[in-house]
Amino acid sequence: MLPHAVIAVNAADISGKPDEWDVDFGTEKLLEAVEESLFQVSYFRELVGLWESRGQTIEHISDLIHRYYSSFSVIRIPTEGRSSTLLGQMTKLRSILKKSCKWSFRQKMRARMLSNSDELGMFLQAGFDHFSVDLETPFNFVQVSLRANPFPEDIGGIILELATSMQNRDRGMTGDRIFNRLSKVTASCMMLDCIRYRKGLHLE
Repeated sequence: MLPHAVIAVNAADISGKPDEWDVDFGTEKLLEAVEESLFQVSYFRELVGLWESRGQTIEHISDLIHRYYSSFSVIRIPTEGRSSTLLGQMTKLRSILKKSCKWSFRQKMRARMLSNSDELGMFLQAGFDHFSVDLETPFNFVQVSLRANPFPEDIGGIILELATSMQNRDRGMTGDRIFNRLSKVTASCMMLDCIRYRKGLHLE
């Protein structure tokens, strides 16, 4: 569920080569310009060491970027004076944003992590509160989500939450039908809970 990074270089010089208006070319040139910083900047060296300790090989700056972002794109936006180029670049920017949003939507839907309107408003407000105080520390979506929807403290709460989720997916399901379908899962969970945490309990 990594975000997508799009860098728009605003007021770019229009006297450059035509290739510089290509998104792939602009992205490659920027990465080449900062490639040496991967092992020269101490902060980046620490990140490389962190990921390599996790079994990830980091050989290029793009390898490090893709540990934090699903995709990385650079697009140049020209200064005033060339309306056709400006229109073309804005069209490309819009296309990149639409493509990234569709990809994120599909990934979140596959992982069942799509937000509803209430959750989206909560994240936007929490993000505004966070960045209005601290621009350096990354915003933690998971922390905000857990604060609003904490994990149940016992097995009964977990089973109830599962039953509620089933009913939300199918409003026609009655309580009897839900718990009838959950009976085997619930029995297995209770048995496992007893074996793991209630060592002295005898089951008949």
